[in-house]
Amino acid sequence: MEINNGREGHQHNGSSQWLVRYLNRQGDWLEKTRGNLMVTATVIAAMSFQAMVNPPGGVWQSDKCASDNRTETCKGEAGTAVLEYKNSKRIAYIGMVSTCTVSFCASMSLILLVSSGLRLRNRVIMAILVTFMVMAVLCISAAFFLAVVLVQFDDETIRYILSIYVLFWVVFPVLVLLIQLVRFIFWLICLMCSCCCPHRQRSPRQLPPLAPTPAH
Repeated sequence: MEINNGREGHQHNGSSQWLVRYLNRQGDWLEKTRGNLMVTATVIAAMSFQAMVNPPGGVWQSDKCASDNRTETCKGEAGTAVLEYKNSKRIAYIGMVSTCTVSFCASMSLILLVSSGLRLRNRVIMAILVTFMVMAVLCISAAFFLAVVLVQFDDETIRYILSIYVLFWVVFPVLVLLIQLVRFIFWLICLMCSCCCPHRQRSPRQLPPLAPTPAH
């Protein structure tokens, strides 16, 4: 009975040590990529900010509209986006504003977490950083699509290009998700095997027989 308890304790210690080594390796990887996360988040935040202060189609330059018949529907004030008042593209404009806002908030939150001095070895902090980065990348990609929709004319070639773009951003995240799922399942199987499979115990080394002592 004591031997079985010893084996179970040895298996538990082995699996715990393997899990600790895995978490430390993930933490080291995240510590090394701190600079890359900061650069990526800064670039995405700058792109989101630039899209909001310089919207597609420009802004109204004056509060007063021209007197010709082509500008009778002018409703904008100076500094506001032109396409904000266009009914046929208002939904796309609101979508672009929403995605840029989410992308900017996620990027700035990631920058704040990385620069705040928190220990990035924490598994929860790492999951939060990855979530923010995924949100920022997906939202800035959606903002680009909506910006192209706002400025493009009814052209079949542009529609075909946009359809390929949307298909790519539907298939690619799904593939990444499947790869991560396979990795998680593989990690779970390794953890279960390390907990269930008995470790081989080394047999004690046999000493050579002693030579008989000569009789006096």
